[in-house]
Amino acid sequence: MAKYGLNKVELIGNLGQDPEVRHTDKGIMYTTLNLACTERFRDREGNNVDRTEWLRVTLWRGQAEIASKYLRKGSTVFIEGRLRTSSWETPQGEKRSRTDIEGIRLILLDGRPQQSNPGGQGQMHSPVSQTNYQSQQSNPVNQQGSSTNNTPDIQENDVDDLPF
Repeated sequence: MAKYGLNKVELIGNLGQDPEVRHTDKGIMYTTLNLACTERFRDREGNNVDRTEWLRVTLWRGQAEIASKYLRKGSTVFIEGRLRTSSWETPQGEKRSRTDIEGIRLILLDGRPQQSNPGGQGQMHSPVSQTNYQSQQSNPVNQQGSSTNNTPDIQENDVDDLPF
């Protein structure tokens, strides 16, 4: 019998609204995302049916900053995280609970807007930008396939092999 379990979630979805940025009493930044994950399947009659689950994701510190800077309503993201359940009691004495996702890893699938556009709505470049909870640093990959932070180069052929 296993002594420990595994609490891991991997999601790909679109933001239903702009990220909501907050700070704790100690000044730690966190961002809340409302993520729509839609799956498509065929019903018994052979019709395509879409089912959307709305999930609440919380990102902390560096990831929160990147999410607030680069994500907007409709942005597509990959989130790796873990489930967290919080419980509280309402002023009327009712017990409530909610299960959310605590983001550990964030990959921006839309890329990152260019900052050179004065209108604020820059064109997207970079097929994948990634942040990692442990390093708290952005890891953009440019269109030529070279990357920063000593990560291996992604060739154009390799992008087709990605599972998403």
